[in-house]
Amino acid sequence: MAQWCATLPAGSRVAWVGGAPPVAVEHVPLSRADSLLGRDLDALVFDAADGLSADALGAASGALRGGGVLLLILPAAKSHPDSLFLHRFRQQLHRAAVPFPGPDAAVSSWPVPRGWLPQGATGDPCLTEDQRDAVQAVRDLAEGRAAPVLVITADRGRGKTAALGIAAAQLMTVSRSGGEGIHIGVTAPRLSALGPLFEQAKGLLPPAAVHEPGRLCLGASVLQYFPPDGVPDPVPDLMLVDEAAGIPAQWLDQWLAACLMARRPIAFTGTIHGYEGGGRGFAVRFRRTLARRVPDTRHLHLKTPVRWAVDDPLEALMARGLLLDAEAAEDASMTDARPGTCERKAFSREQLAGDEALLGDIFGLLSLAHYRTRPSDLQRMLDDPALKVVGLMHRGRAAAVALLADEGELGAGLCRSVWAGERRPQGHFLPVSLMLYGDMPPSGGMLRYRRVVRIAVHPAAQGRGLGTALVQALVEEAREAGIDLIGAGFGGTAPLLRFWTGQGFCPVRVGVKPEVSSGGWAVTVLQALTTEGQGGLDPVRAGFGRTLPMLLSDPLRGMAPDLAAGLFQGLTLAPLSGEDRRVIAAFARGRRVYEACLPALHAGVIRGLAASTESLAEDHRDALVMRVIQQRPWETVARHLGVSGRKPVITVLRRAVAGLPDDG
Repeated sequence: MAQWCATLPAGSRVAWVGGAPPVAVEHVPLSRADSLLGRDLDALVFDAADGLSADALGAASGALRGGGVLLLILPAAKSHPDSLFLHRFRQQLHRAAVPFPGPDAAVSSWPVPRGWLPQGATGDPCLTEDQRDAVQAVRDLAEGRAAPVLVITADRGRGKTAALGIAAAQLMTVSRSGGEGIHIGVTAPRLSALGPLFEQAKGLLPPAAVHEPGRLCLGASVLQYFPPDGVPDPVPDLMLVDEAAGIPAQWLDQWLAACLMARRPIAFTGTIHGYEGGGRGFAVRFRRTLARRVPDTRHLHLKTPVRWAVDDPLEALMARGLLLDAEAAEDASMTDARPGTCERKAFSREQLAGDEALLGDIFGLLSLAHYRTRPSDLQRMLDDPALKVVGLMHRGRAAAVALLADEGELGAGLCRSVWAGERRPQGHFLPVSLMLYGDMPPSGGMLRYRRVVRIAVHPAAQGRGLGTALVQALVEEAREAGIDLIGAGFGGTAPLLRFWTGQGFCPVRVGVKPEVSSGGWAVTVLQALTTEGQGGLDPVRAGFGRTLPMLLSDPLRGMAPDLAAGLFQGLTLAPLSGEDRRVIAAFARGRRVYEACLPALHAGVIRGLAASTESLAEDHRDALVMRVIQQRPWETVARHLGVSGRKPVITVLRRAVAGLPDDG
């Protein structure tokens, strides 16, 4: 390897990903492979001798420019004989006629980088017509010549991030010459991903521009980064959301709502076939939101690469090898998909690895339904013997799919160590999290668990009971197999929680910080299938009922009120005292002030929500949760209800309390 690196042309940009390089080149650990995103490398050595990281390879390979060389050091086949992922990847390499130089091959026969770069017109920073169209679309958006929302999608390497930087620089320059500044906000999953955007803008602005991390100024004009989880006030004149497929949908909704309310234009970009996954889910699901809220949204798709040639062999190889381009079944094939027309099938790892069409169908559906479906998920599907894949197949195509993992049956000593916080064994999410953060006793770790890791229903077949049918089948199969507890974890939303509780599951834990992947609070649900399982569930459920009100008044204060209300449903609580009932009735009739009734109101609202929320109007439910349970400021509750001041909120609260269901 050192000899080959020494033969590279002078000035070659080379990076070594993986173990320590034997030569003086840039070294990037596997864990930081995504730091190469946006770079232009001439040569990349990817050292996978100790094991292939699918995510790292997917990220690093995108840094090679056209004409560059990827030198891939694979582990010996005999060192990983059970890795179906590695076996399949080797097959893809052979099918693509990738050379495998033997240990005796002369280094002079190894490929070296050759020069290739697309050329734009003289004086034009855009390298393709597609990129030029994207820049003009952003300018039209900012200058009010188009709909207030723009969506730009592309496969990676099409120059969409650079296009945002070019457009920003042009807008800042025009605003400066006109004497007025423009405030351009930009966000992305992380600031480091915006390096190409800021570098492109900086290179096009005059020397007077001031550049600091996450901020570029030219006179009164500013290009500024904002974290994706916080909308600034005031909203910038123009908002650019780069790599939106990597940002939780709830945060995207917040940016969209804020810009629409402030009458500010906003552009979203998304990578469709990227190593981080989620692009297809973004394109389908967020497009539905836009179609409902902004029907005249402009959509632009960039096809022509700027960093390599059309039909680049490395791009095609990575797409096949890591299934970056996996597609779910066509919508038309799911027109009449229903539980009665589908066949439930369980697939072994060997079946999936040996059937490219089936594997692509299932992985494509998972990618379509879930943000952040990565190559590592494919690797786990093929290599993890504890993971099971079950699908509802409609005429041979996946209409719904679930990934399952068996957990628990931990030894008594290990359970005590987990409960004490001394050990956290991998692959046992449900028992470990419930012993550490819930009220599961140490003996609970010895029970048998089955976790629904992922579940997805084809978008064209949703709303027909396929998800319900699949979960019900999974529950019955787990019961027949002697599983004690079946559960799942997901980024909490009220509709998702209603789905799971509708199948007999109950919430037993909620994370105190929003998930980075979904933007929502992680909710864990559980269902007991045996007497022993019920014995483990009861203390967990009781503990959840005790802690939930306290969590909602502090770390979960910002949780959406519909989700917060749903978490209470089904809790078993002691009935209200007679005195509390009298105080609540007096408040509802307007005879007592709010502060004097707080303890009784708090107890009454919790029990009312636990009984049912179906009889409550939405504004009544939200007022009770936000003010009485979460203790949000009066002005925040008033703004949410669309009223002004404390007095009308009190009026809503009195009516809401009067409509609470009787706790028995």
